[in-house]
Amino acid sequence: IRALAVTTLSLALLLPARADFNSDAREVFTANAPSVFGVRGLLEISATMNGQPAGGQERPVWSNASVIDDGLLVAAYQSLKPDVSAGIGKRPGLEIATELSELKLIDAGGEEYDAKLVLHDESLGLAFIALDPAGENIGDFQAKPFDVSKDVDVQHLDEVIGIGRLPENMRFQAQVKKGTVTAIVERPRKLVHVAGVSPSTPAFDQSGGLIGFIVVPKAKEGTPPVSVLLPSKYVRKLVGQAKEKQSALSAEPEEDEEDEAGEEDEAGEEDQESEDTEDTDG
Repeated sequence: IRALAVTTLSLALLLPARADFNSDAREVFTANAPSVFGVRGLLEISATMNGQPAGGQERPVWSNASVIDDGLLVAAYQSLKPDVSAGIGKRPGLEIATELSELKLIDAGGEEYDAKLVLHDESLGLAFIALDPAGENIGDFQAKPFDVSKDVDVQHLDEVIGIGRLPENMRFQAQVKKGTVTAIVERPRKLVHVAGVSPSTPAFDQSGGLIGFIVVPKAKEGTPPVSVLLPSKYVRKLVGQAKEKQSALSAEPEEDEEDEAGEEDEAGEEDQESEDTEDTDG
């Protein structure tokens, strides 16, 4: 009887904490959901064999993106341009190319805004999307940017809050999920594995602090890709470069080619790493 009483008391102590987390999570969700947009696009896939056309297809793309600056959003790169060759394997002479087009940002009311992929880093799994300055309704776009200037730490078994936006068949409603930190990797860069939260969504702690974004970094050959929470500091390092590419859209609205931006200087950070970052003007 005593053991049963202790167990009952322990559960009673735990239940209010769970209720408090759910209540706080709902507040975090309500406050931040308007800054998470749906992303719709068309992925054009073409194949060549020994330099000769070998077919192609088009696939619709749906993902989420988070506003981090005026008209600038961040998303998981693989959710926009997945590695379609992964399931095919290596074949001599076979090359597969992909191109993302007809990119749209979609808000809770279903309003669509023309957008461009301006910068991406495959190693980090990040993509930066900017409003197209040539878009007809660009003046109607309104959203409060998330603050990526701060670092919010997490520990094993901490619960986090992920926010996404569902596609048209769910009337573009915002979605909230609770995730649990299951693993933390410190080197060569900090990555946090979170069970229960979808890629391309922002992740918050119970008080509403932005921890980072769920992405799928490029995996080494022969190893499966893993969805992880990338801390905000890695996004912060690339914001300046992304804003430069965003500004270039106004100067060169018809530019539509992918260039290599060179190596991102990360001196001064703990990991002292250097990464290749690519940009896409179109």
